[in-house]
Amino acid sequence: MTSKKELFDDLYKVIKLNSGAISANDVVATEIGDLQIPRGYCARIRKVRFALRDLSGQDSVDFGWHVLTALVLDADDETHVTIPTFEIDHDILVDHRFEMWGEVITEGMSALLTPTVVYDFDETLDCITVRNIRHNTLINGFDVTGVKPQVEITVWFTYEKISTDLYAKLLGIS
Repeated sequence: MTSKKELFDDLYKVIKLNSGAISANDVVATEIGDLQIPRGYCARIRKVRFALRDLSGQDSVDFGWHVLTALVLDADDETHVTIPTFEIDHDILVDHRFEMWGEVITEGMSALLTPTVVYDFDETLDCITVRNIRHNTLINGFDVTGVKPQVEITVWFTYEKISTDLYAKLLGIS
């Protein structure tokens, strides 16, 4: 007996989230991502790309800066930007840190590259969620008076049919 194929089976989707212009240091910028997961399905996260954008104007920052950013599998979590140390029970799928340290070059040229990093999740990993996702970002050391930096996150995922028991467990209602 063959199982009936649904419209959502084997459907490959992509969603892009953006922190928006971050106008203050040490404040979490957050954005929710609606994965539009059909009832009885989960979203299997396949790949995540973090990209730092709009760095123009940061070339005068001589003490350095850093960005903490995370993909959170709990749409209600508006605070976490890194995987907690020594803690297993959390909802952060992946985090990343962008850093730049140095000093202003008085002679010659300086340049800031727009960094991008991609995390691929192997087929054997169960990177799944039945809820919407959240993208949290925190910056420190930036000049936020001119062009404001942004972090863009792109998530590739597929839908997969799951059992009613697993669905209830993942929703926390079992």
